[in-house]
This record gives sequence, structure tokens and C-alpha cells, in this order.
Amino acid sequence: MTSAALILAEGEHHSEHAMTLPFADFWFGVIALAAFMLLLAITFAFRNTAAKLAPAQGANDASHGSHSAPGSGH
Repeated sequence: MTSAALILAEGEHHSEHAMTLPFADFWFGVIALAAFMLLLAITFAFRNTAAKLAPAQGANDASHGSHSAPGSGH
């Protein structure tokens, strides 16, 4: 039987054993929004970290992933 059929089969007794939410449904959205804003703040705190940790090399350094001289027009 599906859960809907079980609910209908119970009739009036279902309201006695119904599960209620701990608080209003509006607050679930507020909590979710706050959680995502916290995650966004954590992500934002680590912005540009890779550039700060990279060794001080020039932008045209040929030794970094390039097999030809800088400016050779791959």
C-alpha cells in the first residue's frame, strides 16, 4: 500500500500520530539562506589565494608549462 492509502485507511486516527515540524516552514528557508550565505563568505575569504601562494615568476616565463620561447606564437 502506498503511504496515501495508509493515511486514508487510518482515517481519524492519523491526526493523533501526525508528525509536526519543529518550527514554521518559513524558518527552513531562512536557515538554508543563512547557511548558503555562510558558505559564500567562507569561499569569498579564500579568493585570490592561489595567486598569493604561487611563486614569484613573470607572466611570460617559458619554464612554466610551455615548450617554446615566450612570444613564439604557438
